[in-house]
Order: sequence, then structure tokens, then C-alpha cells
Amino acid sequence: MTQATDLADEYFAYRQATEPHRLLYSGQLDGLANWEDLRSPAITERQESLRRFAARADAVALDASDDDRILLETVAFTANAAASGLTWRNEQTHVNPAFGVHTRLATFLGRFALSTAAHGDDYLRKLERLPTMLEQLEEEITTSAADGNVALARHLSASADAVEALVAADEQPLASQAAPTALSPADANAWRAEVDRIVSDRVLPALVDYGAALRELSSRGRSDAQAGICHLAGGDELYAELVWASTSLELTPEEIHEIGVDQIERLEAEYVEVAGPLVGATDISDIYAHLRDDGSMKYESGDDIVRDAAAALDRARAAAPGWFSSIPVSDCLANKVPTGPLAFYSAPDPDTGKPANFFFNTADPSAWSTYQLEAVTFHESIPGHHLQIGGFRESTTLHPVQTQFGITAYLEGWGLYTERLADEMGLYSSELSRVGMLSADSMRACRLVVDTGMHALGWSRAEAIDYVERHSPLSSTQIEGEIDRYIGMPGQALSYMIGRLEIDSIRAAAEASDSFEIAAFHDQVLGYGMVPLPTLRRIVAA
Repeated sequence: MTQATDLADEYFAYRQATEPHRLLYSGQLDGLANWEDLRSPAITERQESLRRFAARADAVALDASDDDRILLETVAFTANAAASGLTWRNEQTHVNPAFGVHTRLATFLGRFALSTAAHGDDYLRKLERLPTMLEQLEEEITTSAADGNVALARHLSASADAVEALVAADEQPLASQAAPTALSPADANAWRAEVDRIVSDRVLPALVDYGAALRELSSRGRSDAQAGICHLAGGDELYAELVWASTSLELTPEEIHEIGVDQIERLEAEYVEVAGPLVGATDISDIYAHLRDDGSMKYESGDDIVRDAAAALDRARAAAPGWFSSIPVSDCLANKVPTGPLAFYSAPDPDTGKPANFFFNTADPSAWSTYQLEAVTFHESIPGHHLQIGGFRESTTLHPVQTQFGITAYLEGWGLYTERLADEMGLYSSELSRVGMLSADSMRACRLVVDTGMHALGWSRAEAIDYVERHSPLSSTQIEGEIDRYIGMPGQALSYMIGRLEIDSIRAAAEASDSFEIAAFHDQVLGYGMVPLPTLRRIVAA
């Protein structure tokens, strides 16, 4: 043990204790009964503690070994970034229909693998304490609004609609938790009856009150013309802080905006070259319209989606050893789900032998364009997140801080990098599938323009929607969902393309060496867990 690992251990334990959902999302049931304390004094205390951890890590790093310095830089960055995120507190004071508390409750509660009677007792306590958490939320939102710090009217109204729909659901998701497996049939029935009682008598009335508070506040919400946080007191300074927390780089919003515009121009030239001959058009607007509207490019069956994804994964699995010297032992499988994001990766569990999965939401197969699928597959599985996160989970040397505290610019920058790497590897099955690579890039490049446009340059929601409609093949429904996400999570969407471009730049510098080997480069990028991008550049350059 070193001073660095001791500090990292202390920091990791603090984050787990103050953010109980971290353990729960990873399948650990310690702290199941608890909710985060969302009151302003508790938030301020957490921010101060996180800043102290960062300062201590910076001080220890001055005399640390190379490996310890890397760990300490990850501690310092994630602590400072978490403190910045608490300043925004989007779940408390900035309600967004895509990720408000109602979304967490509907998708989070009822999905735990409870085994013991103690787990059952903790779950009942969690439900009993839910009204208190909602009261804290309501107080924070109301107080913030009185200070002029209020969400968009449309987001408050849509969130109220979602809360009301959750309360009125015929099959109540909040009462769907399976009983602990250790209980006898009679005890399990009694336990489920108690869950039903708490949900009916305490949880649903609290949600009704919370929804009513959102509905009342919607009349005072910001207009769509004031979509960005530049319209809030201190918004410019906060956005600059969130840009750093999302990218780990010292870039101004204006610089990022111009990077996005440049990327869009380059992409449109690629569309004309790759997609133009396929759709019989040379005008970029016509190309986008064809890709957006051609029904023959839509899936009709969820089984077809999984079949094509599995075939792409097979090609990637076979090709990977020529490009990577370290590949996770755990397998990665394609599966479909009826709810959740369009696509997401679930890491393996080496202790139980559970493989990794990447899931496709197939509730509406036509939401998937045939040309999109392969790029998404490579991003989520091989050579993307499975070789990254799956490898982290199997590591016996990385600290949990390096494997469990996400640094989005590193995490998603790698995902985007591998969409282009897959092209180098010859994994795309057709020119049409290569268009999917361009489509994914379009969305991420547009994010640089519209996120900075709204939050730094004062763009309206409509201006942001119009820009993406003119510069990508995304559908109107997809675009509106994306823009509303960016409004509610300032800066977060910048991390994807900025991360990829930085990894591209780091690789270009490494390729200047006569001894460059692609597999060795990838080992360096993936060998130290999640790291800030300046740290990654130093690792590769060493």
C-alpha cells in the first residue's frame, strides 16, 4: 500500500457512502435502504469534501511514482468533476423529462436481486423513505425557482405528465419487486403485500404531491427561447466549469463550437462521397432526406436486429487479435430488450461468469435504420466498450476508482474512436453500413455546435433543432429528444466527439515514431482504466 492507494481507498469509500445508487447499479445491495440526501446543505458539504479530496490528491501526486500519479490524477479529476456536477444538480433543480426522478423510480425500483430477509427489510425501508426524498426534491426545486433558477416550462410540464402517468399505471412498476429468494412462500406473500401497502399508502400520494408541484411551477418555467444556462445567474461561469468536467480539457465553449462546425463540413464531404452513389444524389440535403425517410432502410423485426448485430460481432471478435494484444476472457453477447435506451452495454461479472451483453431496444424495430446497426454494435461491443470496460472488470491491478468512476470523455471518446477503427479493420459489411459510421459522427459533431450554441451563445431550442435537422439524417423525433437532453445536461454531450478527437490526436503523435505498433498503442490507452485525457496523452507519450 502507498499513500496514493490509501487516499484512493478513502475517496472510493466516501463516494460509495454518499452515493448509495453507485453500489446498487453495480448489483451490490449495501446501502439498499438509503437515498441520497438532496438538501442544499448536504450538497454543499459533499462539494467541499470532494474538493478537499482533489486537493489532497494533487499534493500527494507531486512526489508519487508514475503509476500512483496516474491514479491520483484520476482521483483529483473525478472528485472535481463530481463537485461541479453537484453545482448543476439537474435532478433536483433542473427537471428534465428524460432523466428526472420519475424516470429513475420507474426503471430502478423493482429490479433488485434480493436474496435474504435482511434485503427484504432494507427494501421496505427504502420505500418508506421515498416520500422524504421527494419532499427534499420539491423543496429544492421550489426554492431554486424562487431564486430565478428554474427549468424550461415544457420540461416541467412534461415531467408532471410523466409523474401522473407513473401514478396511474395499471401495473404499478413501483410495486413490482420480486420477494427475497430466502423467504418461504407464505412470508414472500406477506412481504409483497407490505410492498403494495407502502406504495399505495405512502409512495403514490407523495408522487401526486410532487407532480402537482411540478405542474404549478411549469407556469413560471423558462421559455424555449431561453434554453441555455447562459440565461441563468452565473450561467456562463458554470457552463465553463461543466465543459471542463465533461471533456477534461482546457477548451472554451467558443473553441468547441468551431470544432463542431469544422467537423460537420468534413462529414458532409464524406456523405457525398460514400452515401451519394448509394442514394443517387449529390446534394447533401437530398442525401439526408433519403437516409431519413427511405422505409426500405428500416428494420421490421427485433430478431433481425439481433441477428445482424451478432454477425457483426462475430467479425469483430475474429479480427480483434490483430489489433489488440489483451482481450477480455468474458464473452460479449447481443440481446434485445423492450425498454431503455436504444442501445447500451452491460459489463461482465468475472466472479459469477456472467458474460457481457449489449442490448438493443427493439420495442419499435423501425426506429432502427439498417445502416446504423453495425456502427452501434462495434461501439458497444468489440472493439468498443467490451474491450474497454470488460477489460477493466477483469483487471486485478486497477484500483476501483479507475474502473468504476466514469470519465465520459475517455469512456465515450473510445467508443467513437472504435467506430472509425472498425473501418480500418475492414469490419463494415457494405458501403451502406459505413454510412452508419458517418451518421453517428454527425450526431456527435452536431452536439458540439448546439450544446455550446444554447448554453454559451444563447440559441433557442428551435434554433438548435433546426441546426441538427439541416446537418444530419436524424428524424425529427430523435432530434427533439437529443436537444432536450442537452438542455438538461449542459456540457455532457461534448465529451463524445471531443474525446474521440483527442484520442485521434494522441494516436497521430504516437504514429510519428518508427516503433509504433497499433496493438501496443491500444494497450496503453486501455491499460490504466479511466483517466483524464491529459493524463492519457502523457501515458502514451512516455
